[in-house]
Amino acid sequence: ALTAYGVGFLTDAAEVMEVDHQVIKDAREWLIKQQLADGSWPAKYPTGQDAQQRRVVLTAYIARILAVTAGAESSDSLKRAFNYLSQQGAAIDEHYLLGSYALAAMHTGDAARAKPIIEKLRTLAREDGATSYWSLHSSTPFYGWGLAGQIEATAVVVQALTKACNSNCEADTKLINRGLLYLLKQKDRYGVWYSTQTTINVLDAMLTLFSTKTSIPSTNSTADVLVNGRNAQTVQMPVGERLNNPITVDISQSLNAGKNRIEIKRSGSLQFASVQAVANYYVPWSAPEAGKKSGDLRLRVKFDKTDGKINDEITCNVETERVGARGWGMILAEIGVPPGADVDRSSLETAVENSGWTISQYDVLPDRVVVYLWPPSGGVKFNFKFRPRFGLNAKTAASLVYDYYNPEARAVVEPATFRIK
Repeated sequence: ALTAYGVGFLTDAAEVMEVDHQVIKDAREWLIKQQLADGSWPAKYPTGQDAQQRRVVLTAYIARILAVTAGAESSDSLKRAFNYLSQQGAAIDEHYLLGSYALAAMHTGDAARAKPIIEKLRTLAREDGATSYWSLHSSTPFYGWGLAGQIEATAVVVQALTKACNSNCEADTKLINRGLLYLLKQKDRYGVWYSTQTTINVLDAMLTLFSTKTSIPSTNSTADVLVNGRNAQTVQMPVGERLNNPITVDISQSLNAGKNRIEIKRSGSLQFASVQAVANYYVPWSAPEAGKKSGDLRLRVKFDKTDGKINDEITCNVETERVGARGWGMILAEIGVPPGADVDRSSLETAVENSGWTISQYDVLPDRVVVYLWPPSGGVKFNFKFRPRFGLNAKTAASLVYDYYNPEARAVVEPATFRIK
């Protein structure tokens, strides 16, 4: 999957900068050599319960990349992949798979093959208010699942519907716009979509969609940001239909306790724009919603003592696991330690050595230890040691564990209070 992504990335990069095309050709040939006799590409770990489904999804993804970056050497490989997908993919209502398969077929000019897939995708759309989305039942070739995976699947389907659409597809235009609205509403507080692959696919969907739009005449225009009926700031809107940096407006001084109403009023021609409101707030640990868990991950952090003297050795025991069969891939555990603690790196090295492949690496930060995990069934247990260097009465940072490919899946543990004399 990663080699296929590299082929696609370098092919795109070649449009704006100099790229060694021999590298692309060699990587594409390597991909073709990995193809099995039945036309599929095997998943990396083929023994899982969903191995067959992961194989079909991976095959559709690689076929899409080979179709987009088509070379003469890819034609026979694509025919075998399409034959495999037509046999295995038809019985699986996996929306990411169907979107990738449809895109691969359309990029090779096989509209007849893509047509029934597009028709099926129309029927599989799910409504959420004024938006539509397509779900993900397993995981993507890059381990995306849950909310991040659902956004990624929706982005791939929106690309497929957009590419299949023409001037006479009014119904699809409405569905595409509902899908676009869903994608825009899922943007996280950092202005991206939870994971790298999800963000890339959303941006690809937007570029595909906006490239089909007719140009809107652009003139100077402004937007008034009103909070509770009063103008907080007037901003100058960018000129022209092009990508622009975000315009950030701090409205914190205009907010009141309780409910607030935020409005944006625009003048001039209405170019495409999206708006996001981001709020920072704190919840007491005593509140019921504090440390809210997703239900997909569990974390337990226990120190052998929280009262002691400077330079006492303290052991931190950590237990974490996935719940059920949801998700697969790397999770990150961030374990809070007291301020000024001297973390024993040799104890962390021992934890890595004793874990087999479960702990891949770690980082020691001033207020926490970050551990990168691939937990097996039943979870993982490890410990590390540290020594406090100062006398203090202070809390650690909160400890948390979250899925790297679906950060919405997380569990949080309340900070511990240390009293060191």
